[in-house]
Amino acid sequence: MDLVAYEIKIPYEMKTFLEKPDKKTELQINAMLLYPYIHNLSISHGRAAEILGINKYDLINLYEDLGLPYYSMDFSEVEEDIKTFHELENNLV
Repeated sequence: MDLVAYEIKIPYEMKTFLEKPDKKTELQINAMLLYPYIHNLSISHGRAAEILGINKYDLINLYEDLGLPYYSMDFSEVEEDIKTFHELENNLV
């Protein structure tokens, strides 16, 4: 993976957290920089993984370890899926 230096502005108090991260922390930081673009559907998990030079499933696991689930459904969406499942199930009988 090719790297480029890029300057960002952060609150002064964050400086100590970003100084000399280990490889794992650096990957987590870069993954978190990409997460808003995954969330707003600008890029996919697969594309973000390509950018980071890792496997898509490793990226999904990384996000899950950070508390960001791969599937994000609210309760009404789950209820709708259950309703659809039951309707399909009844049509098969």
